[in-house]
This record gives sequence, structure tokens and C-alpha cells, in this order.
Amino acid sequence: MYSAKPMNQKYQAYAAASMTVGKLRQVIMLYDGCIRFVQQAIEAINKKDYGTRYNMLTKTTDILMGLQTSLDYDNGGEISKLLYNYYASLDARIFSVHRSNDIPMLEGVVKELRMMRDTWEAIDQQENSKRAAAMPVSAPVVSAPAAPADYISGAGVSA
Repeated sequence: MYSAKPMNQKYQAYAAASMTVGKLRQVIMLYDGCIRFVQQAIEAINKKDYGTRYNMLTKTTDILMGLQTSLDYDNGGEISKLLYNYYASLDARIFSVHRSNDIPMLEGVVKELRMMRDTWEAIDQQENSKRAAAMPVSAPVVSAPAAPADYISGAGVSA
């Protein structure tokens, strides 16, 4: 079991995030999760805590499979195929660590995940810059003049 949260709370958190966070930012956050879980798995191996290692690597694999199954082959073309193979490669290496406890292999996985995460971050920043440049500049907000003091005190109100 990954969390004490009931499944419907996890779904609600995901649904809220998917409505408020852009798609590219979601991908970056998923990479951040993978990196964190692999680092925790490395710590667990060092402590000979193989149950935690298993859980952390399984969480990583779950995220990778989610990324892999959400690829859009119609619009992504060759890049989708490359990403599919990349995720499959990461999964295969993680799977082998379940048997070998190979820390250098996991360190290599973290390095690759960071490089890919940084690439997605750069793409997100470019998209945000394009969006900001395309936004029209709005006119300054003009506030209404304040009401005269005698009107507020009641002197300006006729009976």
C-alpha cells in the first residue's frame, strides 16, 4: 500500500491538480516524483530496507507506466515512439534493481530523469513566454471618483 489516503481522496487531488496545473507542469511534477522515489529507494538500499526500496521503485514504475500510456501517438509522432522506448528502458532497469540492488544503475536513472525533467521545464518556460508575448496588454484600471464627504454624511441626501 502506498498511502493511507483513500483512493477517492487521491483521485480528487489529481482531478483538482489537472484543472489548475498545465499539462507540461504536470509532466514535470511527475518527473519530480520519479526522481524523489528513486532517491528514496537508493537510501533504502543503503539501509538494507528492502521493503521501502520495493515500494519506492514500484511507485516510480507506476508513474512511468502512466506517462507511457498517456502518450499521444496521433499528435506526437516519432517523439511519442521515442518516449515510449525511453520509459520502457527506465522500467526495465528499475525492474532489474529489484534483484540486484544496483545503486549505480539507479543513480544513472536519476541522472537521466533529471535531464529529461529539465528538458520538459525548458519547453514549459518557452510555452509560457510565447503565451505571455501573445497576451494583449490591458488598459489601466480607472477607479471611480470618491463621493463627496457631505454626500456620505447624509447632507447630500434629500428627504
